[in-house]
Amino acid sequence: MGFLFDKVIAVHHEQDEQHLLTSLLLLNKMNNQLNYQELESNITNMKKSLINNFTNSFFCKDYKKLLESKKLVFVNDDDGIPIQNWGMRSEKYDHVKVNDIDTVKVDKFVFGIDSSCIKVAEVEDGGLYAIKGCICISFKGRPLNHLKVGPFLFYLNEETLKNFRIDHNILKLTLFNDDYAKKFLRINLERYIQFWLSKLVTNSIILIDGSLKYSIFENQFYSILRVFENSVINKNSIIGISKNTKIKVLKYFSYPLLKSKNPSFINIDLVITSLIRKIYGEHILVKFDDGKYANILRADVVAFDNDVTNLLGTLLYNEFITNGYPSTLQLSHHVSTFSNTDLSSIQGFIKSNYFIKEVYHENIRNSILGSI
Repeated sequence: MGFLFDKVIAVHHEQDEQHLLTSLLLLNKMNNQLNYQELESNITNMKKSLINNFTNSFFCKDYKKLLESKKLVFVNDDDGIPIQNWGMRSEKYDHVKVNDIDTVKVDKFVFGIDSSCIKVAEVEDGGLYAIKGCICISFKGRPLNHLKVGPFLFYLNEETLKNFRIDHNILKLTLFNDDYAKKFLRINLERYIQFWLSKLVTNSIILIDGSLKYSIFENQFYSILRVFENSVINKNSIIGISKNTKIKVLKYFSYPLLKSKNPSFINIDLVITSLIRKIYGEHILVKFDDGKYANILRADVVAFDNDVTNLLGTLLYNEFITNGYPSTLQLSHHVSTFSNTDLSSIQGFIKSNYFIKEVYHENIRNSILGSI
């Protein structure tokens, strides 16, 4: 009897455990449902709160009235600020002295220099780059000829960078950042061309794309100061021309030039020297064309005789100006730019002539995010 009693008790105990387990599972399920409903409700409230707070914040202000009738130019982040075509707030700069540029009929060669650089391949211990430069020549108002320099291949890694006489930290920077590496190569090629050109030609005008500013990437043997030394000895003048600027106030200074009916310039020395270190020459905003909507450019001018007005007049006589921009710089830009065909040709040359192990890869961005 005792044995049977124990067996009955055990069966009842097992049934109680199953019932308890079932009850706990049901309670847990009900609790989860309640928690999910509560969570869903909380998320909905949170979304409403975020939207309401965001809508009432400064992110969602309606600027329609503030922007009404104001001039604007849509820009790319890398483009900088266009210098001309601004109205409001510009009138207070109307008193700035405008200097007219009269054509000076003195025969001089004009040389325009530009370059470009692309990355060809990523190497396991560095990068492989291609660089190309161009010199275009103009005389008495018409383009004469051009000289293409390159393309050259540059392999940048720790070993090859040791050959450059530049600060160790700057060299490391070029090794770790592609943009700096391309800038490093471009500046050194351009300085090399500028150095030898200023040494080989006399009584000429050399145009440079960009400002006449010292760069941390310069080689001491071909620095911009060495270029100036050669130019003074050989009676060459140098003009650095920028198509846009990062200095906002200059867009207002352009107002007097817009009103001028002649090629003209204004001096902006005080603005530039107070904001930029190690920049050389006299600093001006210049309009090379007499059109009402002619492009206004920023220029740094190093005249061997210190006569900026005479130099600009001589440039007008010997250079062909198109859309308010010197044709030698325009042509140099186009000749030195790499096309897709150039890149494919360079890659084909490397595959055919170098013993390399090409690693095929897919675009990880497209594989993860997909393409539209």
